[in-house]
Amino acid sequence: MERESSRLRLQELKQNKARESKHFVNCPLDYDTKKRLERAASENDLKMTVIVKAAIDQFLKDNGY
Repeated sequence: MERESSRLRLQELKQNKARESKHFVNCPLDYDTKKRLERAASENDLKMTVIVKAAIDQFLKDNGY
């Protein structure tokens, strides 16, 4: 019984980890947009991915998603 419980907990942990794994989006940016993004990241001491994720999240919230 204890072994089965441990197996189920391990399976649940693996499933949660799979759900939390990173999913990548690849999109081309024009030169000016990329430079602006690089500048914003540099001036705010952030990674570009943090800015892009925040922008996507804000867009989705603003549009009811």
